[in-house]
Amino acid sequence: MKIDTHAHYMAKTFYEAIEAMPGVSRKADPYGLQLVRDGKTVVPLNEKWLDPDDQLREMDRKGFDMRLVSLTTPNLYIFPEKDQGEIAKRVNDETIKYCEQRIDRLRALPSLPLGDVAASLKELDRVATAKGVAGISIGSSVAGVPLSDPRFEPVWKRIDELRIPVVEHPMHPKFNADMQDMNLSILVGFMFDTQLMVVRMILNGIFERYPNFPFLVAHTGAGLLDIKHRLRGAHNRNPESSKNMKKPFDDYLKGLYFDTCMNDHEVLMDAFHFMGPDRLMWGTDYPFVDNDTKQVEGMEISTAQKQAIIGDNAQRLFRL
Repeated sequence: MKIDTHAHYMAKTFYEAIEAMPGVSRKADPYGLQLVRDGKTVVPLNEKWLDPDDQLREMDRKGFDMRLVSLTTPNLYIFPEKDQGEIAKRVNDETIKYCEQRIDRLRALPSLPLGDVAASLKELDRVATAKGVAGISIGSSVAGVPLSDPRFEPVWKRIDELRIPVVEHPMHPKFNADMQDMNLSILVGFMFDTQLMVVRMILNGIFERYPNFPFLVAHTGAGLLDIKHRLRGAHNRNPESSKNMKKPFDDYLKGLYFDTCMNDHEVLMDAFHFMGPDRLMWGTDYPFVDNDTKQVEGMEISTAQKQAIIGDNAQRLFRL
């Protein structure tokens, strides 16, 4: 099977809620349109993405068997905290229903209204066992607040109890306003925010305290493998992190999963050698990237290892 673990469903309720926010307007861009506010991109939009059959047509054309779909940036965190719970219910219900109607091809990764922890716990319990749900999608930060912040401890505890897979997607970093030129907030900012998220979660002991849920990191670790050597002493040199870590940084990192959405041969081979074939999962980043399995198929690894990355790992992890 070919199972795409990094793809997006453009829920109409999501776009409607964003466009209803004060100060949001439309602007032309290479994808078609952007929804912008205060001169900054909120989310891209192309009318064809709202066609419910566009996903399946693309999957059929490229021979994909199944796809996991989630919201894209900015997830639910752009909305006022008091409204996130209700918007989450509308958007998740639309996404789950969409996947239920195509359950042989699509599975949902609902989002949590993390601006409101109580609402997040309620929504997590509501969607965790819903038909068509394969896991949970979480952004790399919540309106600038790190996922390792103590306020989110009850959420990680409940996720760990449920043993439900979590799929991370980058958010724009806190200093997004300083990266509006050359699309840098996406090209560089996304990678930085994912790196910082993983490092903080490891150093703050999230994966030590809650080791029972799978965590899939977007964009092949977002360059984290290139800086891991700087963090190898965190478990025994830094007084704060040493309290939270019982083993070296690399050991926690190898306990995570990476998707293949960096789409670079050298990066994928580096990830393969560090993480191993059982910790990588293929993804396309639909609809933003016109992608297929060629990058994985071009890796100098065995046929069985390629199949593990393209489908077998996801089938096992998400119980598909």
